[in-house]
Amino acid sequence: MELKEYIKIMKKESKLIFVIAFIVTFSTLLFSILQPNRYETSLSLLISKDKSQQTDEFKYDGYYSLESSEKIADSIVQWVKSPELVNAVYIKAEVDGGFGNLKSYTKKFNAIKMSSQYIEVKFETNNIEEAEKISVAVISEVSNKVAKLKNDSEGDIAFLISNEKPIIIQKQKNILLNSIIGFISGMFLGMFYIFFRRYFSR
Repeated sequence: MELKEYIKIMKKESKLIFVIAFIVTFSTLLFSILQPNRYETSLSLLISKDKSQQTDEFKYDGYYSLESSEKIADSIVQWVKSPELVNAVYIKAEVDGGFGNLKSYTKKFNAIKMSSQYIEVKFETNNIEEAEKISVAVISEVSNKVAKLKNDSEGDIAFLISNEKPIIIQKQKNILLNSIIGFISGMFLGMFYIFFRRYFSR
């Protein structure tokens, strides 16, 4: 079958193609609107030297202090991605994480080291209350791990984790984009249907 014949068939069945495209577009639009709201949270963690540390040696000032902070920051980024800490955070926050497999644990938080002493943790929740609870739990669990390092090292690793108030915003629904994708998908589905029907009718 030549291209002209394909075009002729599509022109003849254009109404059906557009009906199918409209149905798919409307379904996509309705699905997008009915989706529950999601909230994005940005939590900032600042690593600082524990001023309560008492030592006669020159251990963590200047360059060595920054270098140690950077290593702690690297550790925190990995902790936040670990299923063990993620699970502990959601238990402490009393929030259902909806974990179905191990991979779902590692996708909950996105931790980025912005500098040697600054880490940004991003995550999504169903509402603002959950976001606030999880933020408090993240700070608590990370601080506990840093405190454990301090105890295990007899004070050699002595840092504090401080934070600013988390930024929580409602995630925008891509209704227009989803509708456009739905329309294009509907057009392809309509064309596939008419050629599929024509093939078997012959």
